[in-house]
Amino acid sequence: MRYNLKTRRHKGRRVVRKKDELQKGLSITSLLDVLTIILVFLMKNVSMEAVKISELPDMRYPTTITTDALMENPMVTPVKLYTDRVELGIDNLFLGTPQDLIENVDTRSIMQKFFRNEWKAIPEDKWEDACLIVQADSNLPCGFITEIVRVGTNTGYQNIYFATLEDADWLRSYSPAAGR
Repeated sequence: MRYNLKTRRHKGRRVVRKKDELQKGLSITSLLDVLTIILVFLMKNVSMEAVKISELPDMRYPTTITTDALMENPMVTPVKLYTDRVELGIDNLFLGTPQDLIENVDTRSIMQKFFRNEWKAIPEDKWEDACLIVQADSNLPCGFITEIVRVGTNTGYQNIYFATLEDADWLRSYSPAAGR
């Protein structure tokens, strides 16, 4: 906005400036024209159809399932990795620390025996559906998870699922990004 400023001199050295009326009003017609063209362009290029995926005949996509339904399945072997301990199976049997997975051969041997026992309990016709679930604390390095995957695949598990462990008090420690 431009103002026309007039100056007047009074007695003495002081200069007084007075604001005049606005010379011209602001026209937004050209701005609206540009926005309309952009809107039409975007509407023309956005497809409202669902994305079509070309499926391969032998490809199986992963499915989602609730934790309760998954844990009730007898063909599921869970492993939980916390920062201070590793637990095996539904009964949460203590195996050792995550560091033991990397450094201690006996710990890996115990884990492999556990996986074999769980694998043998699964009927042979269900081996394709058997799965190993690795639930890990989000702060753990991936090397620990890699070691579990290695032992699990050597045992025979073809389906390995990953999840982060749910903190029981997550709401207390939650702070939205907007509040930071």
